[in-house]
Amino acid sequence: MSFLKAHDSLEDAQLRVLGIGGSTRAGSRSLVLLRHALRVAETAGAGVALGDVRQMALPMYDDDLPLDGYPSSLRRMLESAREADAFIFCSPTYHGTVSGAVKNALDCLNFLVNDTPRYLQGKPIALMALGGGSAANVITALDHSARGLNGLVLPTTVISSGSAVQDGEVTDARVQQRVQAMVDELLDVTSRLRASAPALSLCQ
Repeated sequence: MSFLKAHDSLEDAQLRVLGIGGSTRAGSRSLVLLRHALRVAETAGAGVALGDVRQMALPMYDDDLPLDGYPSSLRRMLESAREADAFIFCSPTYHGTVSGAVKNALDCLNFLVNDTPRYLQGKPIALMALGGGSAANVITALDHSARGLNGLVLPTTVISSGSAVQDGEVTDARVQQRVQAMVDELLDVTSRLRASAPALSLCQ
């Protein structure tokens, strides 16, 4: 789950975007949607990493279970989360809300609670959902989790119907345009925050 491009120093590094989502079934259309967004970010020059809930195969989050009790995929996701400058969360719609697998992956980020600063440190987060009319509920649920993890949720979100994904690709032009706008916003906001970070630290 390491970022696809590496640089010698943070100052010279491109922005790093971690996507978390998908579903537990093979051929997940929400995973196709998330991969598409990450490709857009990579084309724009960002380094990308993917936390695919199917591949990570995380057990249910247990606050009493130490990190060593989880598969190594969780440690890799946590390391990528610490390195990331921005995030994309994407979930299918299950019974009118976010899937349990995606919510569980986000719950596992609780291992970042003792980081300084905590959790996702005010980093920008873009939200995506795949589904029908109740997919808006998925965005709301992801928004709650992202804010609970101290993330900065962006205004531009993506909701895609399943029919917009065909043969492992996002084929709907309107969804493609929306993803492009969301990723552009994510990288712009993240770049602005990075540029302002030295000035903000001097003010503290």
